[in-house]
This record gives sequence, C-alpha cells and structure tokens, in this order.
Amino acid sequence: MVLLGTVILMISLVGSALGGQPEGPRPPQPDGVGGFELVTMQQTITGSGQENSETEHGVEANVTNLATFTVTLSWQDEPENRPGLTNQPDTLGVTVASPAGESRNEMKSASEGSVKVEFTFPVTEKTAASKPSKAGMGRWVVTAEVGPCGDQTPAVPDPLGLRTVADNGNAYTLEITYTHFAKAKGA
Repeated sequence: MVLLGTVILMISLVGSALGGQPEGPRPPQPDGVGGFELVTMQQTITGSGQENSETEHGVEANVTNLATFTVTLSWQDEPENRPGLTNQPDTLGVTVASPAGESRNEMKSASEGSVKVEFTFPVTEKTAASKPSKAGMGRWVVTAEVGPCGDQTPAVPDPLGLRTVADNGNAYTLEITYTHFAKAKGA
C-alpha cells in the first residue's frame, strides 16, 4: 500500500513539474448558482447622553442574505477641567436588538474605550444563490447607554467635595457595519 501511494505521489509531482494541463475556462453556472459577492454597508452615528440615560437609534437593514451585523460604540472622556484634578472613568455600553427580538449588550467603564456587539447568520454564497435568507432583515434597535460618569476629583483629598467637578455625561460614536451577499454585477 505504501509503495502504491508513493508511486501515485511521484506521478503527480512529475505531472506538476512538466506543467500539467492548463485549467480551461470555468463552465457557466446554472441560474441560481454562484454569481454572488459579499457587500459591506457602513453607517456612523454620533451622539451624546446624560449620565444614567439611554438613547435609541433605529437602523434599517433591508437586505436579504445578511451575514453579519456589528455595532461598535466608542467614546473618550473629556480632559480635566484644571490642573490637580483626576477625571474618573465613565461607563458606556450598547444594547442591540435584532428584528427577530434577540438582544445582546456590552458595557465597559473606562476613560476612553469601545464595546462591540456582533450577530452572525449562517449565509454563504451557495445558500444565498439557492434560497434568499430574510434572517436579520428589517429594523434593528441600537441603544447607546451612558451609565455613571466619573467626576473630576482632586489629587489631594477634599473631604467637603468643594473642588470636585461633576461629569454629567459623555459623547459617543456608533459604527454600524453589516455584510450581506448580493448578486454580483454582470452575473
């Protein structure tokens, strides 16, 4: 058996070394097979929220064959108001609800940072060509959440809190990216 395997391997290597046969043009695909490509759509939303508040953003994904839907919320806390103060981190997060009602969320406390929520769907070029998927199609609800915002506090203890500067909220950016399979141009 080992000898037979070695002979077949040698024949393959010799054929490759001699150039083999050139690959001919691909045969045309029957209707409904192939001819799809992955398309990426992006949207950016900027906003701000008061401490302990939520802001809802609706996003329409009116496409079939959705492969991924990703939301990334990022923020940066404002700089200190004056020397001698330390700005405490803010807590921000995002909740994403799909058109089917499935909800996912992420939250983080940091002076600057980002959180990401992603949905994936079992769609491939082959499945898109055979039967379009409507999973994920429709209105997505993206809720930006601003939680407790850390005040600017003095480096030296201030028991009366007279030198503390309140932090009442924060600005944020939402990056919404979704991919879907669409019929390729010319296909």
